[in-house]
Amino acid sequence: MNYTLLKRFFILIIMLNAQAVFSQQVVQIVDYNTNENGQVQLEINSSSDKYYILKVRNHPDSTFDITTSITLGEDGTTIISEPLGNYPIEHYQITEYSINTPNDTDNDGIDDMTEFQNIPVESPLNAASPINVDDGLLWIDSFTTFKSLSVTKDRVLWSEFLNGKGFVKYIITDFYTNPKIYFIDSDKHVLHADFAADVGIQYLGSDIKKGQVIYHPASISNNGTLGTFAFNFSNGFPDSFHVVQRTHELLASNMPFIQNDLSYFITDANTAQYYSDSVKFSNSRVPVLFEADVYADIDYLGLNTAEGYGFFRQVGLDEIPSAKDIVLYESLPNALPRVSGIMTSVFQTPLSHVNLRAIQNEIPNAFFRCILIN
Repeated sequence: MNYTLLKRFFILIIMLNAQAVFSQQVVQIVDYNTNENGQVQLEINSSSDKYYILKVRNHPDSTFDITTSITLGEDGTTIISEPLGNYPIEHYQITEYSINTPNDTDNDGIDDMTEFQNIPVESPLNAASPINVDDGLLWIDSFTTFKSLSVTKDRVLWSEFLNGKGFVKYIITDFYTNPKIYFIDSDKHVLHADFAADVGIQYLGSDIKKGQVIYHPASISNNGTLGTFAFNFSNGFPDSFHVVQRTHELLASNMPFIQNDLSYFITDANTAQYYSDSVKFSNSRVPVLFEADVYADIDYLGLNTAEGYGFFRQVGLDEIPSAKDIVLYESLPNALPRVSGIMTSVFQTPLSHVNLRAIQNEIPNAFFRCILIN
């Protein structure tokens, strides 16, 4: 007996079986629609012994390398959707797999169906290993789950735009290769570093992104409804458009309850970077929420409480006030000398340079929307 030929035969059989187990079939999209939230509705012919992976490309000439949803099939037809806003049909690809011989879409060594059955502790679209539920989750399947992980604080010293808002911290490791997304129990872990130390992951490095997903109940979302989610990077720091776009996709894919209502939060710290990338944003499906818009219905906001005494007068941007003036500006000055107090009729954020100067000089500072109306 030729044992070499026999060995090669068995190796070939194993390879063919492996290909049969993990082979994918691209499914034809038979109908394309959108729902009232602006999410795509892709109809396919399907069966209940299959499941379907939706892949997206951000440009019609690029490859389908973004996985955005997983759906169990129904007998007859199934509607496939995703959490974010719709693309044209040529941006989508749907692949079919057997429930009995599932794929490992996120390449973490655990098949899709095993992870699907263990949601939200595991995720078929997230390569992170399961963590203790007391520390966090890998998948947020509902607003109820989001709230269970969130924390609301009256004052967050390092990021005042979080004041009074419910938010969930996140960390994404291996950002550019095989991303691992962690949603942190934000009441238990005050800092990202605390969570990282407890679960044994890195939290610093160029391939690690971290920040918060914030819920703004009084802001209009991208789908036109009241109440929206917005993510940012730690301390509101900026990052490039492509990092923002990838983060948007990764977070949403593992927050399937999102209904085209996840935006990128624009704070004072990242405004300049946003405007440098504004054309890219406008040509993308990444909506933005400006910090100033969160306060659009507020007519008064006391930003720094202190005592100040002086002469109250309206000042133009080309004027230089004195240290004895309590100044009123119709727009925010680029520079501000020492004064006794500040008022503006244009909105300031807690981290605006005007308010930071007021805090530094221990002088009162407030926003009055209609103070110039007679």
